[in-house]
Amino acid sequence: MGKVQPTSGTLRFGAIVNEHREAAKLTRAQLAGKFPVSPTYIGRIIKGTSRCTRETAQKLDDFLNAGGEIIKAWKNYIEGTDYPFALEDYAEAEKTAVMLRSIQVMYIDGLLQAEPYVRALLPNEKAAQSRLTRQSVLSQPTPPTLCAILDESTLYRQVAPSGVMREQLLHLLELSTRRNVVLQIARYSDYQDLNVNASFLLATQEDMRVTGFLETAVGGDTIRSHKLVSQLANTFAILQGRALNAEDSRSFIRRVAEEQWK
Repeated sequence: MGKVQPTSGTLRFGAIVNEHREAAKLTRAQLAGKFPVSPTYIGRIIKGTSRCTRETAQKLDDFLNAGGEIIKAWKNYIEGTDYPFALEDYAEAEKTAVMLRSIQVMYIDGLLQAEPYVRALLPNEKAAQSRLTRQSVLSQPTPPTLCAILDESTLYRQVAPSGVMREQLLHLLELSTRRNVVLQIARYSDYQDLNVNASFLLATQEDMRVTGFLETAVGGDTIRSHKLVSQLANTFAILQGRALNAEDSRSFIRRVAEEQWK
């Protein structure tokens, strides 16, 4: 598997593998020699920067006489991941954030999607359930404030039958009345002088640490660089000032629901 940024899940799995390696008194090179993988690959698994396959996890469990502990860890921390792997690392920060910011240029923000829209957009039941589970962050006892800016095209992009699209926009109207949700619509003209060509997310913790997620054509990247995070936050602030205010955004959404998705 390709090299990735470590996540809490891959780090925990790697630590368990390493414990059993040390107990077996094997170096990484000696362990790699047990089956056809490189010491570098074993090192990436231990460091959490490579997502281990089930086949490799089974071999590690066998060679290290782990008694099923490595397979159990693989199921808990790799196979059992609730999020697409590209989003997994950011999702950990999202769960504990006090403020979430989002700019979406293709589809309705995942936290704001109605279930029929989710099921029309995603390829299978597992992905749909992961998305719906992720939404629970907005209804926890002390939920974060979500400031979401949707490109106006997201309201017109048909990913499901008209009835589902109308239900989705009505769902947006309902969510926009929550105290912890600030929803704004950005018109096409609002992007003048702004280089916004991809959706992105920002999760701010109580201590003001910020983690970003920038969508790409093949998934996305978790962003922690202060420079890049600052650039995204600056772009968000500018577009937030240009976008329709909350009340005008609700009127715009209501009009599209009534006129476009009858």
